[in-house]
Amino acid sequence: MKILLVNPPVEDFYITGIRRQPLGLLYIASSLREAGYNPELLNCHTGKKQVVDLPSEFSYLKEYIDHPDPQIRFPFKNYTHYGMSWQEIEARIKNNPSDLYFISSLFTTYYQEAEKLISIIKKYHKNAIVAVGGYHPSLHTDYYLNKTEVDYVIKGEGEIGAVRLVQLLEKGGEPESIPGIVSAKSSDEQKISMTDAPDIKNLPFPARDLLLHRDFRAYRKNFVSMISSRGCPNRCEFCTGRTIWGNRYRSREIEDVLNEIMQCCENYGADIINFEDDNLFPTKKYAQQMLAAIIEMKEKMNFFPEFTAMNGISLENLDEEIPPLMKLAGFNELNISLVTQSAEVQSVNRRPFDSARFRSIAESAKKSGLNVRGYFILGMPGQDKKEIEDTITFMKGMKIQVFPSVFYNVFSSEREWKMQRSSAFFNESPELSRSDLIRFFNICGRDH
Repeated sequence: MKILLVNPPVEDFYITGIRRQPLGLLYIASSLREAGYNPELLNCHTGKKQVVDLPSEFSYLKEYIDHPDPQIRFPFKNYTHYGMSWQEIEARIKNNPSDLYFISSLFTTYYQEAEKLISIIKKYHKNAIVAVGGYHPSLHTDYYLNKTEVDYVIKGEGEIGAVRLVQLLEKGGEPESIPGIVSAKSSDEQKISMTDAPDIKNLPFPARDLLLHRDFRAYRKNFVSMISSRGCPNRCEFCTGRTIWGNRYRSREIEDVLNEIMQCCENYGADIINFEDDNLFPTKKYAQQMLAAIIEMKEKMNFFPEFTAMNGISLENLDEEIPPLMKLAGFNELNISLVTQSAEVQSVNRRPFDSARFRSIAESAKKSGLNVRGYFILGMPGQDKKEIEDTITFMKGMKIQVFPSVFYNVFSSEREWKMQRSSAFFNESPELSRSDLIRFFNICGRDH
């Protein structure tokens, strides 16, 4: 059976270049290889970019684009297609017929890009089987089954489900019997089940050899994304991580993580390794052991990468001893999220630490020589102007970089999916108008 894994392009006002590597698909590819298959990868999210017309869904932003008042001027220059052009993608798919296509549809806001890929595949290969997975299909399974030409949705982690699906399609049978594999024929019970979660300690490394050299380039350096764990032990109210990872936190053996770091350096010349974990350091003990092992390995190597954790480091079980170790291990920055200065809103959202701990860790990181990037959520339900002003004042008072993440709601109705992104300033409230959101965003941006 010929299998093609497809990572869609992205269309947005901005993108983070270090996240072009589709780890989920690469893990599925390595699992399929272990099962005896030879999948290929079409990574459409490349370093190419092309400015495109502003979609009609964002017409509400026109009054803010080039606004004469810089405080409420839309902060992004263009709406951009990041990756291969649709013409190139169509040609690649037309000339590369496969029996089975796996498509990654990670985020709700990019659902249309995945949809367009599905349509292209079915246009040229009507009898091909298309399976889609990621956060959005796991959240909105019925949409894919009822409004697109998808044959199967994989809910949750994809490695076990993907392998079983291929095996069953070859032998004949009912794929709906596989936990988490959903089709239009599935029962309601099957529609809500998740795929069996793999033992993360035994997973093969992602099949990075399927990537091209261009896929490793960002900031004029070679970068590699990896994970040391899946899930998060916390239960923050606004987080959708459990949609994919379930309720369990699972970490890999430190030795296994070190071996993958070595492979990334030796095989791919990694200058930067970005940990994509939702919670890289769940406990102080694990953080100490991991960082100590990296420091020891660093002393034995002739070259060593910089480390980043762009998803952020959760602080609930860390203290002032950790930032100095991070610096010694090769981290140059610390990304941490306060969410809000308000103790009441922190409690409502079940945040596992408070503002005092945030300050303590930030100060320790600064003393250690780390560049501290502090994040908060701008526009959460129930927030008002004073709370946001207090949060910004608190964070700027520590002389750290302040980055607002504009609130969006992936549980919104279908007609609002496209606008549910931090760059769209879509979700107004009685307390916060769109002008307020943009003004606060721009206030934060003056320092960086």
